[in-house]
Amino acid sequence: MADDRPRSLWAARLMDAQMGHADGSMQALYSHVTDGMIRELLDELTRIWENASAQRRRLSARSPVAALDRLLRAGEK
Repeated sequence: MADDRPRSLWAARLMDAQMGHADGSMQALYSHVTDGMIRELLDELTRIWENASAQRRRLSARSPVAALDRLLRAGEK
C-alpha cells in the first residue's frame, strides 16, 4: 500500500483530487495525494482493464465498434 493509513482513509481524498474537487476540511489540511497513491490507483485500474478486456476477448475476438475492435486485436499479440 502506498501509505500506512488504511485505504478507506485516503481513497476519498484521491478520488476528490482526480475529479478536481476541493476539500476545505481540517482533515484535508493534513492529507494529500502521494505519487504512491496515484501509482496504486493506476495499477489497479490497469489490472481491472486487462481482466475485463481478456473476458471480452473470450466472448468474441472482434467487435463492430472500431475502437473496441482495435483494442481487442491489439490484446491478441
